[in-house]
Amino acid sequence: MEPIFSFPFQPYDIQNKFMKELYYTIENRKVGVFESPTGTGKSLSICCGALQWFKDTKQRIVEELAKELNDLKLELSTTTDTDDWLQEEYEKLKKNQLLVELQLKLDKIKKREAEFIELKKRVDKQKSGLKKIDHHFKRVEKRHETDDTKEHEEKENIEDQDLIVNECQDNDADSDSEEICFENEKESNIKIYISSRTHSQLSQFVGEIKRTVFNDNTRVVTLASRQHFCINSDVTKLKHVNLINERCLDMQKSKTKSTSVGEDGKVLKKTKTNSCAACPYYNQNNITMLKEQILVDIMDMEDIVKRGKQLKACPYYATRMALDDAEIILVSHAGIVSSGARSGVSLKLQDNVLILDEAHGLTAALENAHCAPVTVKQLASVKTFLEFYINKYRVRLSSKNLLQLNQVNFVVGKLLGLVKPKATKDKKVESTIFTLEDFVIKTEIDHLHLRPLVEFCRNTRLAPKLHGFSMRYSQQALEEENKKVEINKKASFKEFLSNMSKKKDQKEPSVDTQKTDSKLTSQAHNLPTETSAGSGLYAILDFLEMLCDRSENGRVLAQLGEGGQLKYLLLNPAEHFAQVVNQCRSVIVAGGTMEPVGEFQALLTNNNAVVEVNVVKCEHVVPPDNVLGVCLSKGPSNVTLNFSYENRCSKDLLNEVGRILRNVCSIVPDGIVCFLPSYSYEQMLFDHLKSSNVIESIGKKKKIFREPKSATEVDQVLQKYAAAIKNKEGSDITGALLLSVVGGKLSEGLNFSDELGRCVMVIGMPYPNVKSPELQEKMNYLNKLTPGAGSVYYENLCMKAVNQCIGRAVRHANDYACVLLVDERYSRPQTVAALPSFVQKSLITNCGFGPTIGNIAKFFTRHKNCK
Repeated sequence: MEPIFSFPFQPYDIQNKFMKELYYTIENRKVGVFESPTGTGKSLSICCGALQWFKDTKQRIVEELAKELNDLKLELSTTTDTDDWLQEEYEKLKKNQLLVELQLKLDKIKKREAEFIELKKRVDKQKSGLKKIDHHFKRVEKRHETDDTKEHEEKENIEDQDLIVNECQDNDADSDSEEICFENEKESNIKIYISSRTHSQLSQFVGEIKRTVFNDNTRVVTLASRQHFCINSDVTKLKHVNLINERCLDMQKSKTKSTSVGEDGKVLKKTKTNSCAACPYYNQNNITMLKEQILVDIMDMEDIVKRGKQLKACPYYATRMALDDAEIILVSHAGIVSSGARSGVSLKLQDNVLILDEAHGLTAALENAHCAPVTVKQLASVKTFLEFYINKYRVRLSSKNLLQLNQVNFVVGKLLGLVKPKATKDKKVESTIFTLEDFVIKTEIDHLHLRPLVEFCRNTRLAPKLHGFSMRYSQQALEEENKKVEINKKASFKEFLSNMSKKKDQKEPSVDTQKTDSKLTSQAHNLPTETSAGSGLYAILDFLEMLCDRSENGRVLAQLGEGGQLKYLLLNPAEHFAQVVNQCRSVIVAGGTMEPVGEFQALLTNNNAVVEVNVVKCEHVVPPDNVLGVCLSKGPSNVTLNFSYENRCSKDLLNEVGRILRNVCSIVPDGIVCFLPSYSYEQMLFDHLKSSNVIESIGKKKKIFREPKSATEVDQVLQKYAAAIKNKEGSDITGALLLSVVGGKLSEGLNFSDELGRCVMVIGMPYPNVKSPELQEKMNYLNKLTPGAGSVYYENLCMKAVNQCIGRAVRHANDYACVLLVDERYSRPQTVAALPSFVQKSLITNCGFGPTIGNIAKFFTRHKNCK
């Protein structure tokens, strides 16, 4: 039976095709690769197709249970004559047992639906009462200080107790447990996980679900980390996600063991006391209230945070509590690709559906999730404070813990010794690639069992303790040094007055005093004020965990010298993604441009030929006449346009770009978005155009904007760009030109529809640096598996980035735009084949400058007349 889809409006043919294929892929427990160009309503098609399958499946389960129950009751009510009465009674007993089980399942489903109806009524009452309550609270913190030195020392000893690592077996069994009483484990209902690259893209899914008929009866939960959801300013100020996690867990524990220490350093007694202030947002009743509202009202991350502040309830734990009852769960790629992130929020993928949107970067996301970089600064910081920590608490640590701490310190020292810049060498960074076996031998840690050391650090929570230690004692040392400087300044002033009275002709303080002041000030500034010891240790532990696996597909990149780092490289991400695919009922990867499809097929099957992949490609909704694609090979002065790294800085080529921009801006109406290979090249080009007065010339036709390097300024620039197009100043200004960067902040996820993007220009081909040791190792690895695969991978990296830029324009069926690819290399057959199909249909290759300008002028004249 054909599924009937409830779409907010009459769907296009490609949207119908997308939903049907999605429905059947999930129903038949397959994996799928879905390509639907940006602007074709892909997100809405995903929501409608997946939710229709979900609702149909729920209804079918209920109907099948009811039918089985009726059939069983009918069989039990029908008596049969048989000689073997014992066998008959046994069969009857089995059927009665099955009847009870089926009835229990059906009752649970009906009960869940009834509870949801009651929940909606209860939440409506809560929200009406919420409006009458003022939720503005002020919190005043008081600190008491004492000048009594002896009391201060005793207090310090007691405070330090929370920094000292305990024996692993002495830790509370629930030290990392969460005290919120989650409801008893329910029989898990079917769930659909929808994942995208960023939380803003997940918010778009929330908006799309609200547009569907499933808006009122679908339980949707948006998941995020504590870093995004925490509303306690005392916790969020820690910045680093692992430190935020640890502080949150600390604040949950209402009581922990604390030790009173005497003057002689001996333990006097153990008491129960609060280790830190309890979180005011960690409240069972408030969190339950927020959880109920999340399940009833479809909210994105910002809505949940806002509601959490109103209710004085933790959004992170409210969403965690809502997981069991949720039907649609929205989560970022980062929460899916890492096994640690999945287990951290208790994602239950078994027999559920996973849909990954914007999946063109999935492979890169997997590689980044397992790269575990560690910098020289992090290693040096951990080494400094760990040695300080061991020396300070040596007599208070058990012999076992002291041994393990020294081993950790030894490992950190060996890692630092490999990458730390040598004083005799220049500051140039040198890169070396090691296999995992070669690396542990090179660093002389091959004789150590690293996994027990990592587990020791995790179990004793050494990282947050080291962070607290570094915060406490680096600040204390600075304050002490500052006091010395102040005292010395007073002494210097007295000495100066004394010298003035003895020698009236002396007009300056003594040179020795000046040197002393300078020396003390310098020491104060050079103290180890780096407070990233805790976050640095987290990075080191992640790196060591990667070493423990000793995977054949793993490598270590060691960048030696100033600014150096160690970095784990995952050459085959499929091995880590396989566990996700194996658990799920169905996995769908979707995007605007999914070429090369083979990359995703390998990722989904892990080279297992038995797994069937359903590949679905949809055409663009825009008619071919609404897109003009041109590969420009020659400039206005007949200069060959080849923006390879060696050529692109030549003055002749920069002058050609200026002429091209000036001519295009004179004939293209409204907005033009021009993408350049890098920020440095954009700066070089802008400076050249400014010095040659091209910027001034273009400015008479188009207002010029540049992509900001700061993410906080992006919205402001976009608003000004849009305003310049919609509110044209005077008769001469025809729109705006936006200089952007491939792979930058404007190349993905933004919508330059209609007049905001009448022309998208891509100048040059943004190939990554082929001399990068990481890229070379990856290409060599692929070439060993399949000859020539490395070059294909390198080409695909470039074209993926280009296609993302092209996808910013032509966002709906009635939109139209010109795509101008400025480089002779775009006309190569293999490059043309990698471009989006909707561009290929109207693409003119190897085009000279004159014909290009003529075609663009005709294109916009035709669309102007069609209005």
